[in-house]
Amino acid sequence: MAIAMVFSHAIPLTLSLAMCLSVAGAVNPGFVVRLTQKGLDYARQEGMSVLQKELAKVHIPDFSGSTHSPVGKIKYSFYGMAIRNFQLPSSQISPVPNVGLKLSISGAFIEISGKWRFKTRLHISFSGGFDVKVEGLSISVGLKVGSDGAGRPTIAPSDCSCHISNVDVHVSGRYGWLVDLFKHNVESALRKAIEGQICPLVKNAIATKLEPLLQTLPVTAKIDKVAAIDYSLTGPPPVTAAYVDVPLKGEFFELSHRTPPPFSPPSLSLPDDHNLMIYFGVSNYLFNTAGFVYHSAGKLIFSVTDDMIPKDFSIRLNTSSFGGLIPQV
Repeated sequence: MAIAMVFSHAIPLTLSLAMCLSVAGAVNPGFVVRLTQKGLDYARQEGMSVLQKELAKVHIPDFSGSTHSPVGKIKYSFYGMAIRNFQLPSSQISPVPNVGLKLSISGAFIEISGKWRFKTRLHISFSGGFDVKVEGLSISVGLKVGSDGAGRPTIAPSDCSCHISNVDVHVSGRYGWLVDLFKHNVESALRKAIEGQICPLVKNAIATKLEPLLQTLPVTAKIDKVAAIDYSLTGPPPVTAAYVDVPLKGEFFELSHRTPPPFSPPSLSLPDDHNLMIYFGVSNYLFNTAGFVYHSAGKLIFSVTDDMIPKDFSIRLNTSSFGGLIPQV
């Protein structure tokens, strides 16, 4: 995984640092994480396995009907349908400027097994099994990213669409040929049943799996007995066509008594670079708040006495060595 640290005067972006002059009163982050398309692709791979498990929960309802055939009017029913295989082989996630992210899935397919039963008007019944291949399933989901009052990230679906290119039913059993008489109706009913459930399942997965996970993310971390760091979001992540910037507070604070620092975070901007997977931008605000906290806690105050100086050192901490520096009265 390629990572870049970005500090201002950005020399090589693979290990450079953005140190910016303070701009009083500005609400700016002390730390910025930039996720490029490569970084989003890595996150997508991690999330697709969860989404695939959720989509595999598609419920195919039983359905029935009637039609006319060479043997007269027959009633049919398809029931006991279960998904044997659900694959999402191709997916992409891309940033949408000023909105969020777009998740696109294409070429997905589903394999379903079930049972069928026919009954003629003479009450003669036939039954057997069937397999269904659902091919060319495509899903498009818009994801709006933001932040809540506690500085945690939020994500919500803004739109969703689903389309199936082809549904093919293969029926087994001695009289399975009868299905060919109304095969189109069966395939159309299955397509409608599946398409009607995909987007609700996707939205439910986001609402019940991803969003609760984001709400549990910590926004502070303890450093030692003295200090902790606040890395809550300072606002919704800005999104461009090439990357998503995640603005974090990046502020040290004293555990025993949190006092706002007597200075504001500076303006922090990263170079418009997106060749690597992830970039980090750090302003001097992070380091200055660390210094402020440890100084206020008395951890940066210490005394140096003469017995701490090596014996062979030419300068001593006494009036003989420093007398010339003391003004004469």
